[in-house]
Amino acid sequence: LQHPSSPSSSSPAVTKGLIILWAVPGQGGRPLQPPTLQQVQALVRHMAEDAQELFIFYEKDQHLTIHNLCANRPPEWLRGPVPGPGVLRALPDTMTRMAQALQDITRHQRDLNPPGAEILRRLASTHLKVRGLLSNLDGLFPDHSSRSARQPLPGPTAPTKIFRQKLEGCRILWGYAHFMAKLNTQLEARSHRKRREKRKSHRGPARPAHS
Repeated sequence: LQHPSSPSSSSPAVTKGLIILWAVPGQGGRPLQPPTLQQVQALVRHMAEDAQELFIFYEKDQHLTIHNLCANRPPEWLRGPVPGPGVLRALPDTMTRMAQALQDITRHQRDLNPPGAEILRRLASTHLKVRGLLSNLDGLFPDHSSRSARQPLPGPTAPTKIFRQKLEGCRILWGYAHFMAKLNTQLEARSHRKRREKRKSHRGPARPAHS
C-alpha cells in the first residue's frame, strides 16, 4: 500500500495542550514537570495522524502521486521502530535525525514556494511536534537526555536536482509516516496488554468450584 494506515483518532484539544506543554521547555530549558507515559503515547498518536496528513499533502503538492514514486525504501534510520519494551528509549536518535531531515526539506521548499505557503506551514508544524516528542522523552528518561538529542546527527545528503530533492523529501516523509503509524500501533498494543493484566490482577485468582 502506498499510504500508511490511519491510526485511531484522539481528542484534538488534549493533544494540542500536550504539544504546547511539552514542545516549549520551562525555566532553565527543562519541562516544568516530567511527562507521564500516557501523555507521551497521546502525543505519538497525534503525531502519527499528522505524519500521514503531511505525507499525503506533500505527495500531491509536489506532483509525485504517479507510479507510487514515494513508496520506496526509507532511510535506514526510519526502518524501525525497535520492537519490545525499549522502544521509547530508542526514539531520540531517530527523532533527532527526523528533525534535521525536516529542516533540510523545509530549506529546499523555501526556494520553491513563497513565504507562508501551506507546505512550509505544515512542515514547520510537524517539526515542532518532533521537537516536542524529544522534549517528552528527555523528561520521561532524564538519565538518557544528555545522550539523546544533544549530539546533532548528520542529515541526508541533499541531491542536486530539484526533482531528486522533491523525491527524496517525499520518500523520507513516507518513511516517517509509516514509522509513526507502527510506533503508535506498538504503543497502543502494549497499553492494551497492560490494562488487561491490571484487570486480571484486580480480579484475583479464580475460586475453585464447590462440589
